[in-house]
Amino acid sequence: MSFRVCIACYGIRVYPYAGFMTGQRYQCQDCDEIMVVPLEFDTEADYKAFLEVVTDE
Repeated sequence: MSFRVCIACYGIRVYPYAGFMTGQRYQCQDCDEIMVVPLEFDTEADYKAFLEVVTDE
């Protein structure tokens, strides 16, 4: 099962926001960021590995 991740805060509460003529958009429920292309991971292990790299910087 894949899941979407916010590009701003890296939260996992990303839901469809709008679509139709302008294309699909997503909104993060944690920081209210609206994005066209969220990050997407196939497994929780991939997501956790990504967070380790991001938080080390």
